[in-house]
Amino acid sequence: MLSPRSRVAATILGLAVLLGVLGPAAPAQAEPYWRVQVTVAAGPSSCTLRWIRSYWDGPVSAYKVWVVPQNISVNAPSTYRQVNVRPPRAGQTATARIGSLTRGAPYVFWLQAFYPSYFRNAPVNMQVATSRVCVPT
Repeated sequence: MLSPRSRVAATILGLAVLLGVLGPAAPAQAEPYWRVQVTVAAGPSSCTLRWIRSYWDGPVSAYKVWVVPQNISVNAPSTYRQVNVRPPRAGQTATARIGSLTRGAPYVFWLQAFYPSYFRNAPVNMQVATSRVCVPT
């Protein structure tokens, strides 16, 4: 017969295996599951972003792309720009062409996703991706 202490240890071990804490190693992931892989391509005075809306993304109600210039002087005013993007259906590719960019200047783009909230009147949002640097031609 197992002692109470042994039963607790066996229960914790069984729960750890069940939850995947112990057991076969899972493949390494570089990003959390909610992160989105964004590709970016430079164009004339523009950059085009593409990403696939995953089936696991949940009920995304909107996306917003933040245009973040990388050549910012110390006392410059905020130069961020926001572009709203309508989400495609799950499994489809979203495309956002961001124009009116300065040729030769580096930019990075932040992708923000909006989800409905079941506890407040406003949507919940989170940054789900950051692009690589894009330099418009």
